Amino acid sequence: MTLSGRAVRRIRQAFNAATAMPINEATFAARFGIPTNSELEGVNGPAALALRYLSQGLPGFRGSLSEWSFQRPFDHDKPDKVLCRLWWPRFVAQITDAGGRAQLGRVFWIDDPEDRREAIIKAACETFILQMPGEAE
Repeated sequence: MTLSGRAVRRIRQAFNAATAMPINEATFAARFGIPTNSELEGVNGPAALALRYLSQGLPGFRGSLSEWSFQRPFDHDKPDKVLCRLWWPRFVAQITDAGGRAQLGRVFWIDDPEDRREAIIKAACETFILQMPGEAE
């Protein structure tokens, strides 16, 4: 797989938009382990695959992908429901029962947003009328 320099630049710009923390080409390259000249020469192999994976769910790459997927798992064990965030930063979370009220349980991050975790989880809880993890009434 190969990505052109232009594609690498578009991914960096979309990442900047998603994180609201603009980073330059050198910082982006260092953070994701790609050559510093990637926006000029492009990348191939594992670096291209990693950037392609990173781009899934970023602004400008989403297409008609919805932000959320709310579903029941195939097996009948707990949790009863699963919430997936398909936009960057992506996660999968358990929906559990907390005293008769739905609560967001354990969150498994696909793309860890670090200091933005709580705000993203709070937005998910508000959207689906869920209690925050560990919140008691």
